[in-house]
Amino acid sequence: MDAIYMNHGKQIKAGIGDVVMAPGNMRGIVIGMKGTFVTVLGIGTSMETGDTFVLSPRFIHDYPASECIYMEKQTLNL
Repeated sequence: MDAIYMNHGKQIKAGIGDVVMAPGNMRGIVIGMKGTFVTVLGIGTSMETGDTFVLSPRFIHDYPASECIYMEKQTLNL
């Protein structure tokens, strides 16, 4: 069985490198998959510089993919 995100009624197949909103409003990058679960590395964004960084201490947790919300790829327009 594949890991699938459920986004507003759409099914999106999970993949390594996806950015998701995990339960508890934690944004992260998918770094692994096992069956229907994804392993998420928590990330944040600096309010001062806008840089993205890995949360410290590192937050790595497994979630059912169906409980994560896939975040569309975005580009910054300056």
